[in-house]
Amino acid sequence: MQKKSPRIFERFYRTDVGRSMDATGSGLGLAISKHIIEAHGQTIHIRSTQDVGTTVGFTLRAKKD
Repeated sequence: MQKKSPRIFERFYRTDVGRSMDATGSGLGLAISKHIIEAHGQTIHIRSTQDVGTTVGFTLRAKKD
């Protein structure tokens, strides 16, 4: 996953493992999430460890009244 990490935010991108599994999905979720989060001037990031898993995190500022 480390080499493919930057690509996971591309629209319709699915990893080789994701393609071979009998699972549905369009590959749009992370692309849409990134677009929304960045539109708010914030960041999204990934942390991946081979044979362990991947964590996606983001920041959003709280609305001030």
